[in-house]
Amino acid sequence: MNQKIFIKTFGCQMNEYDSNRIYDSVKKIGFQKTEKYEEANCYLLNTCHIRDKAKEKVYHEIGRVKKIFRSKQKPLVIIAGCVAQAENQEMLKREPYIDLVIGPQSYHKINDTILNHIEKKKKIEETEFDAISKFDYLNKINNDSGKISSFLTIQEGCDKFCHFCVVPYTRGPEYSRPLEQILDEAKYLADNGAQEIVLLGQNVNAYSYEQNKLSNLIFEIEKIPQIKRIRYTTSHPKDMSDDLIEVYKSSKKLMPLVHLPVQSGSNKILERMNRKHTISEYHKIFDKLKDINPNIEFSSDFIIGYPGEEEEDFQATFELINKIK
Repeated sequence: MNQKIFIKTFGCQMNEYDSNRIYDSVKKIGFQKTEKYEEANCYLLNTCHIRDKAKEKVYHEIGRVKKIFRSKQKPLVIIAGCVAQAENQEMLKREPYIDLVIGPQSYHKINDTILNHIEKKKKIEETEFDAISKFDYLNKINNDSGKISSFLTIQEGCDKFCHFCVVPYTRGPEYSRPLEQILDEAKYLADNGAQEIVLLGQNVNAYSYEQNKLSNLIFEIEKIPQIKRIRYTTSHPKDMSDDLIEVYKSSKKLMPLVHLPVQSGSNKILERMNRKHTISEYHKIFDKLKDINPNIEFSSDFIIGYPGEEEEDFQATFELINKIK
């Protein structure tokens, strides 16, 4: 089979990583990536469900695809990612133009699913939560990112259940990849030109495999000579442990930028969000890191206008931003 696949990616860095790994997989069955969607035999949308109207955005995109291929042979249309996980069978019922729906924990099945559809012309939905099988499969396929700065997923899923977030329902419970599996992928990326590794996870600092935590993993990756810089995202204040904070004192490759989503400067709103941390705890993390290295910079995520937020809650967020800069 000699086919061309166009992959369009919405959303987070993990979706970018997943799209790259999907291509690493489907080229094993004869698909070549194309940047020209009009010449594609397969049109894959890797979707994000974190924003409002994400589902409608997918159907709007399918409408565009229909127009593009109105006078051409219809491509194989695949919806992947978090909207696929959340909507699954409903997408196949609502939009007949869609052929396959594949959730983010089922990418290890994508080749068999495509071949099965080509043979039987049957619409298929794969949305089981099976992170272990997924990463065991992807570990056998080289990550051919080929970029100076390369993403590397080390953890997926979330057990926090913030009231505004769909991730626990689209990515499943927290799962950490085996340490050696991650290091093998990091070494391969380094051998193929990567000088910066960005470690990814929905709760990246919740990484825990056997006795290893994110702090151990950073030190292990630091031993790879070709790697000059290490970053990680996205972290949760509840998992910002002292051992990870101490890494900023001794690591020579971990970048002095901490992306630590706080969401609100008001404890009342944090409780409504079910964030499981307080502003006082957030300040303590900030102070510890600044004591270790005054040059550390912070970035964050904020939700403004959360249900129940009043002027004083907004001002508390504004004060936090001014204090931490």
